[in-house]
Amino acid sequence: MSVQVKPGFIEKVKKFGAFDISACFNCGTCTAVCPLSKDDTTFPRRIIRYAQIGAEELMISSKELWLCYYCGECSDTCPRQAEPGEFMASARRYAISSFEPLGVARLLYTSKLFTTVFMAFLTIIFGVIMLSKSGPMIFEKPSFFSTDKLQGFIPFEVIHTTGIIVIILAAIAAFVGIGMMTKKVSAGVKLPSREKKESDRGIFARFWSAVKYVIEEMTLENRYRDCEEEPKTPWYRARWFVHWSIMWGFIGLGTATALDYIILLTVGKDPGQPVPLWNPPRLLGTLAGILLVYGTSLALAWRYKKVDKYHSHSLSSDWLFLWLMFLAGITGFALEIAIYLPRGTVWGYMVFLIHVILGMEIVFILPFSKFAHAVYRPLALFIHAFLSDSV
Repeated sequence: MSVQVKPGFIEKVKKFGAFDISACFNCGTCTAVCPLSKDDTTFPRRIIRYAQIGAEELMISSKELWLCYYCGECSDTCPRQAEPGEFMASARRYAISSFEPLGVARLLYTSKLFTTVFMAFLTIIFGVIMLSKSGPMIFEKPSFFSTDKLQGFIPFEVIHTTGIIVIILAAIAAFVGIGMMTKKVSAGVKLPSREKKESDRGIFARFWSAVKYVIEEMTLENRYRDCEEEPKTPWYRARWFVHWSIMWGFIGLGTATALDYIILLTVGKDPGQPVPLWNPPRLLGTLAGILLVYGTSLALAWRYKKVDKYHSHSLSSDWLFLWLMFLAGITGFALEIAIYLPRGTVWGYMVFLIHVILGMEIVFILPFSKFAHAVYRPLALFIHAFLSDSV
């Protein structure tokens, strides 16, 4: 396969992080100490070399780009302080921005001013939409939104219509990014040897093997645990568990919200009204919220304190991701308390408005922000596992 070399490519990647790969002389120390660098997976050295020579396509299509969890050992041991771990994170940010044709992801990753203005704009727009047809605050009992059978603060139709539009826009952007990523990553997959082709297990066997591999990786975080730098760290404070808590907390809350919505449409019961805490959607949402708040709280504290190499380099996009998730979790719990109060309160209605706006913002920026890792990482692992028949 011919490779197009782009002079000055490394300077483009530098805009997405704080590293100095020009100081790297390819000694290989980073690869030697990396606990995840096994067999033919020799990173970060290989990816660094791709960037140095301007091989953008090779870098973006590489499996190693998505296998790295930035444990920081490579940066700790680099004799030239080139920050190879931060380079790998920057390369992933660059890759995500290259899959998104509008340029929103690139600006979110590289411009604090754009991030601030963009999020303020979204907050104002969603706030105006929610309040455009708002009803009275009813204090006899909490009534946060209205349906045909219930009068409340914000009409259900406004939330429903706005949410559907936001989901459609985010889905379109996500599918475009997924399509571009699939095309670019597939082009860089090392196909099986002739001997392996002759004993091919079949397309369906390969497909299910790849699916099981990705599900196991997402569920158990086996590889993330392999790169845990402090074996004596309690599991509940380990970086892999914090990452796991945030990921599954977010997925759990999304699932609980979807179940609430289905119940509203099929049964007609208002999910904003008090139900037993052991009600399945409410229980799932509560447990997922605990995971999300726990994980984001530790992640924010670690970034603020800069406890290690990984948490020392924080872009505005990193802070945005964590704060949105943390605030969504906190306002969710405050709203849950407000629902069970005997009377409605002004702060309860304001929390409801903020919570809805946060939810809309999270969904809207999913394809453009660090949230995209939740899709791109497992997709890259699946493509390589399926096409190369490596699992």
